[in-house]
Amino acid sequence: MAYRTVIEAGRATVFLDGRISFRSYPDFRAATLSALEDLEVRAIHLDMAGVEFLDSSALGMILHFNQKALAAAKALAITRPAPPIAAILQVVNFGKLVTILP
Repeated sequence: MAYRTVIEAGRATVFLDGRISFRSYPDFRAATLSALEDLEVRAIHLDMAGVEFLDSSALGMILHFNQKALAAAKALAITRPAPPIAAILQVVNFGKLVTILP
């Protein structure tokens, strides 16, 4: 998994690319930590346009991160999921737990 984070106007966008799985945890944590710790950030978008695969542990990481974001009074949204990823999110009703934006 590769990532880059862009912070502007109170929103952090974390661009994720590649495969997200249990092995990706250190990178996922690094990708999201700066957004979580930045006091100016009120919203965090996980841009998943470049994600080609995610497994159940990746879903768990996102849910765990959502809890941390909520505790820090930050809104989390998944944005631009690629069609296969959007299908997975829909099948597991992930949109009931985390905002998903096209």
